[in-house]
Amino acid sequence: MTNYELNKLASAIASEIVRKVKEDETLLDELFPPRCMNAQEAAAYMKIPVNTIYAKANEIPHMKAGKRLVFSDRGLIKWMRKEGNK
Repeated sequence: MTNYELNKLASAIASEIVRKVKEDETLLDELFPPRCMNAQEAAAYMKIPVNTIYAKANEIPHMKAGKRLVFSDRGLIKWMRKEGNK
């Protein structure tokens, strides 16, 4: 198989994966499990102060584990995109 044919096949496979993930977003979690973070890790991930995480906790997607806030990388990315579009 030539490089051209390999690239064409790889592109077709990638397109099919993207199509399947768009149909069923749970596949994304299976392929790439979300990373869970505490407030300090989430602040470092977003490059913002920890105080901002707590101040905007009612806006930022999170779960609670007892008294602790738990954030996923996907939730943070979606929130940042939404905030950037305001």
